Amino acid sequence: MATISNLGIGSAGLGDLYDQLETAERTKLTTITTQQSTYNAQLSAYGKLQSAMTSLQTATATLGKTATWNSTAVSSTNTAFSATTTSDASVGSFTVNVSQVAKAQVLTTGSIASNTEKLGDITGAKRTISISQPGTEKPLEVDLTDADTSLSGIASAINKANGNVTASIIKANDGDYRLMLTSKTTGTESAMTVTVTGDAKLQSAIGYDSATGTGALSEQTAAKNAIVVVNDVEIERQSNTISDALPGVTFTVKAQSKADESLDITRATDANKKAITDWVSAYNSLQATISSLTKYVAVDKGTDAQSSSNGALVGDGNVRGIQSQLRGMLTDIQAGSVQIMAQLGITQDPNKGSEGTLGTLKIDSDKLNKQLSENPAAVQAYFIGDGKATGLATKMNNTLTDMLNTSAGKTGVIQNAKDGINKTLKTLGERYDSMEASIDATMARYKAQFTNLDVMMTKMTNTASYLTQQFSKSSS
Repeated sequence: MATISNLGIGSAGLGDLYDQLETAERTKLTTITTQQSTYNAQLSAYGKLQSAMTSLQTATATLGKTATWNSTAVSSTNTAFSATTTSDASVGSFTVNVSQVAKAQVLTTGSIASNTEKLGDITGAKRTISISQPGTEKPLEVDLTDADTSLSGIASAINKANGNVTASIIKANDGDYRLMLTSKTTGTESAMTVTVTGDAKLQSAIGYDSATGTGALSEQTAAKNAIVVVNDVEIERQSNTISDALPGVTFTVKAQSKADESLDITRATDANKKAITDWVSAYNSLQATISSLTKYVAVDKGTDAQSSSNGALVGDGNVRGIQSQLRGMLTDIQAGSVQIMAQLGITQDPNKGSEGTLGTLKIDSDKLNKQLSENPAAVQAYFIGDGKATGLATKMNNTLTDMLNTSAGKTGVIQNAKDGINKTLKTLGERYDSMEASIDATMARYKAQFTNLDVMMTKMTNTASYLTQQFSKSSS
């Protein structure tokens, strides 16, 4: 930006005049910056609108999924097992008895006087401990030097190998140490066979064959499978977590049953209600967002300027279209015994609802609970329809998807509006740069002219002073 601070003694007042001219020139930028602020506010407003619409789309898509309506729950309480379900589970009651809990095998050595005493031969060569289990693809193999054959060395090496076995040292008493090997997994396929190659002495100290139950180790806990009887059908698995016995049901075995227990699988109406409630909340939140973005504050009669409290998208046709289209869907009549939202206890509030906005939705919980309990299939049909073009949730999700589409060639109303604003902002930015360059050129020209004027006025002042002096001398 061109400036001028001192134009000399002959330019009294020229500096102030220059500043005034510059201020006047730069007011040409004010109109552009005001427009930029307005469009930036609109861009931000469309971002908020897009976020609220995306939240509604997420909630609407959930209502349009069959899995939401097929969700089940376990209503019974048991002590020997627990169960969880998915939408693939069938509603019904089952008799369950846990005959056996799956357990991991535990092996221990006999009493050894020291946990640092070397138990292997001193050969100067390496030996290998191999721990095989039927359920593992490869045996766990651990190489040991002569110095590693103590209980502590063996346990440390096995744990560092990070296989399916953990090793611990137990001090039963002074001079009584034992190595304990525990399978990380349960079931008979995790039974351990321990073999040492390259060291016969160490083999005799820790070797063990689970197939025959012979060797130096003692079996403290036998490897066992879980056995669960469901409606007189025996189910045996390696783990206490059984997820493939009944479709959509996962059992977690805890203890052996003292008597038959029941498993009651019911329709999860609470989950269905939550999906509907979440959708209503998202719809109301969108209405509140639209109300805020399009707020109009009346001004006093005779005032030209609009209120600064107006929403950034007040009077925007796109927003009105979005709101109108979504509201219109709420009154569509769907096929089936449940045809309108009011039958579900969902109505539009003619007054300002909890969001402080006209047209928000409210729920009659008792009426909704009754429909979900007595007529769940009809409620599902109202929202899903054929899953393609009918059903409230299906249609609204399709509409919101189109509105929010950002794909090239298929951009929705939101992206189109944002693209238009960004294009305008780019144009305004170019206009601003061009105008600023023009102002700088104008002020540079003014500065040159003022400087020349300053030089001329300085010369004239000096000439006047000289003539004055000469007249004074001649008159004296």
